[in-house]
Amino acid sequence: MTNPEPQPARIVLIRHGQSASNEGGWLSGQDTCGGLTDLGVAQAEAARDRLAADPAMRPDRILVSTMRRAVHTAEIVAGPMGMGVEQHADLIERTSGEAEGLTIPEYMEKYGKAPWTDWENPLSPGGESGGEFSARVTTALDRVASESWGQTTWVVCHGGVIMATAVGRWPGGDSSDVKSLANIPLASPQNSSINEWVVEPSGAWKMVRFNDHSHLVGVSAGEAPASI
Repeated sequence: MTNPEPQPARIVLIRHGQSASNEGGWLSGQDTCGGLTDLGVAQAEAARDRLAADPAMRPDRILVSTMRRAVHTAEIVAGPMGMGVEQHADLIERTSGEAEGLTIPEYMEKYGKAPWTDWENPLSPGGESGGEFSARVTTALDRVASESWGQTTWVVCHGGVIMATAVGRWPGGDSSDVKSLANIPLASPQNSSINEWVVEPSGAWKMVRFNDHSHLVGVSAGEAPASI
């Protein structure tokens, strides 16, 4: 008896709700993450209600970055599912290095440029370059897909993770190409937005939706904050 062909995997990337660093405008990492604001909690609850109302979106697994803002968001959206969440450090946002904790004005004064405008070099010593970050994210999500054939997996993560995935998985895209990353033709996805991919066993990634945040009507409005 031959083994059946693997079925496509569905990967749903959910951005965390508004974080303290989004609201306050500072570079937040693993050690300095201030968690969710009250608005961030409301955004996560809105995403939870929307996802719970659609039985077709029910996940087989829920994965999450180890940063506080992502973990709290994951716990909220996972509530109606009756499932635990799996924390994975390789899903965290791009690391800032020694600049972690600086406000944006402090960063600009010290380094002479705005953060997240340079994908070739780390944001500061000890941080990840754009290429290193994207390679980490690509490897992590390839692993998730390979473990998820025929399943739906929610991944609660960060704006940078979602954008780097969109650029790297686009037909002809290359997540290791710094020039491509430097010209990301995408706005940062809204907090708590839903971003969905279907991954074929051949390795092809097909975008289903990007920055779907219709559940935020009546909750929050305005431009998406920077991916910090």
